[in-house]
Order: sequence, then structure tokens, then C-alpha cells
Amino acid sequence: MPDPAYRVAREAARRLSKERQLTPPFDVERLAATFALVLDEEIPTRADVVVLHAARAGELPRIVVDAGLADNPERRRFAVAHGLAHVLLGWHPFHVPCDVSVRPVELPVTVHDLVEGEASAFARELLMPSAWIESFDATDRPALLAQHVADRAGQPIMPAARSVAQLLDPGWVWCVTDRWNRVVDAGRSPGTDVCPPHAGDDSDLGPYARHASERQRSERGGMTLTLWRFDRDLTAGIRRDLGSHELARTIASELDPDADPTALVARMEGIAGWANEQHGTDSLDGMRIALGVRARMVPELAAASTHPQFGELLDAKATELVARRLAR
Repeated sequence: MPDPAYRVAREAARRLSKERQLTPPFDVERLAATFALVLDEEIPTRADVVVLHAARAGELPRIVVDAGLADNPERRRFAVAHGLAHVLLGWHPFHVPCDVSVRPVELPVTVHDLVEGEASAFARELLMPSAWIESFDATDRPALLAQHVADRAGQPIMPAARSVAQLLDPGWVWCVTDRWNRVVDAGRSPGTDVCPPHAGDDSDLGPYARHASERQRSERGGMTLTLWRFDRDLTAGIRRDLGSHELARTIASELDPDADPTALVARMEGIAGWANEQHGTDSLDGMRIALGVRARMVPELAAASTHPQFGELLDAKATELVARRLAR
């Protein structure tokens, strides 16, 4: 999910921190108790927290934390903050079990994905504020900075890494691996087109090490955080996102090396403007269908539409349009 889509949730966390003069680490349960009843109960699904409406009229809503988190205070703190987000962000539905270990879903997303991403973004900003992280003046050492942030805020390394990564320049990819070298979580700094490893896989991290211009590492609680920095001209051998303009120029050049590749870029921009205005949607599938329908109506795109990467071009443009709409 593009990070700007969570800006409203993070701003709500910043306002709350300012109003209550919060400085990490603070008693998040005491804070939550001013807005809801915080209860420890066994949740019968694989979930850390669920927010319920008040049991009776006039009472506070309930943040129910799974009793199994009693032995994991760091994750429990994050679960309470996540639940508090659902209470304070008034458009969030209640009664949805939440697993706070689930990484944010990138596009395409469902409404549920967006809501859960907002709640976790709120929790990260509340427990590990961006301005507080920047005050350490150590973004040139992001692995050690993430470890320090996790230690000081009493948070697992995964959300700490994600909070630090959002403050880095484009080009950084990070992942957290367990004792068996399995990827537990992964992500990238804003503006980075290199794709991060897949969480849950026994990913081959060799290509990242081979193509990175810099690597940093730290360990905490049996987990290893690794960050790689990539220079754009050295990433040809690693999986990365291609923007619509880059794909359009590639397709145009392969169809006719002597033609102006920017002509296809301009045509795609025209189609995108029409699709966004006439069929503007936050659904990635819906936007892609609108682009495809319009493209088939443009005679100048007849040759391009037969190219093997034309579908990838439609996907890239749809993703850019939907990401822009969600960021408004």
C-alpha cells in the first residue's frame, strides 16, 4: 500500500500525542483506558485484538486483547494501540478480529486491508513518532536506528523497521528474518522500485546482496534485520517495479526503434485521464478494465496492444492512478 494512503491515520496519532504530551515509552494502556475498556480475554480466532461496541448504553467501547499476549508485552502494546486506532478513527468498523503481525497489503487492496493498514500506521506513529525517530539523527545507520527505536519504545523489530524505513531516502529495501532465515516481514523506503522479499518464504536473498551498494544488519530478540541500499543503475538483475512511463518507452522502442517513444507515453496519459475522470475508482481491477476498454478504442494503440508487456503497462498505470486516488 502506498504510504501516503495512511497519512490521515498518522496525523490523528500525532494530534493525540501532542494533546497528551506523550513521549516514548509511555503507558499506552492507560491512554487507551480514557477512550475504551481494555480487557484481556481469549479470542477464539488467530487474532491479537478485537474492538467491540459498549456492552450497555453510556459505557465505553471495549478493546479486547488476546490473553495469550500476556507473555509478549511488546506485541501486546502494539495490539492495544492498534485497537485504539479503530476506536478513534470513526470510519472503522468494530467486531473485526485483528492480527497485528500481518504486514500491510500492497495494491490491490480491499477495504479491510486499508482499514487494518491505517490502524497499524496509527499505532506505529503513536508508539514511535516520526519526529522522535528523526531526533536521533541516525538515518544513515538505519539498522542500528531501528534496533534502538525498538528498544526505547518497547516494540518488536518489525514495526520499528517499518517506521524507520518511511524516513529513508529512495533506494532502501529491508527484511526481518528468523533463526531459520525465513522472511518474517519486509518492505522498502518510499519511492523505491526494487521489490522487497516475500514474507513467509524461504527467500533467496543472494540477489539483494549481490546488487546492493550498501548493506546494514542488526539483531534483536532472535530476529535479524537486514537493509540494502540500491543505486538505480545497478538493479537490472533484481526484481523491481517498472513505472508506466518506463514500460511505455520500452514497448515503443521494441515496436519501432526509430519512432519517438514518448508518443506512447502521451497516449497512455490521455487514456489515463479519461479513465480517471469517467470511471474513477479505488478498485485496481476496475481501473485496469477502464484503461483496457479505452485503449481498444484508440487505433494508434493497435500495434502496442499486441505487445507481450502491454498488460503489464495497463497494470502499472492502473496502480499509479489508484495509489494517487487513495493518497488524496
